[in-house]
Amino acid sequence: MPKDNDVDPEFEAMLKGKMGWKCDCSLEIVDKKSSLHEVLCKKCGKLFKTNSDTSLCFDCRKKRNK
Repeated sequence: MPKDNDVDPEFEAMLKGKMGWKCDCSLEIVDKKSSLHEVLCKKCGKLFKTNSDTSLCFDCRKKRNK
């Protein structure tokens, strides 16, 4: 069984990143604000999240385009 002194720091950092542990090197990536915002559909009143400038939910847009 390897001792703690024999652990490769790059390998340990890679494992921590895959496991979702926060370290100084990953804080910039993990803590970014989402570009999604909540919008209320003008037609049906459903609350949905989107990153585009639209006022209709996916279902209402799909029905409109048929």
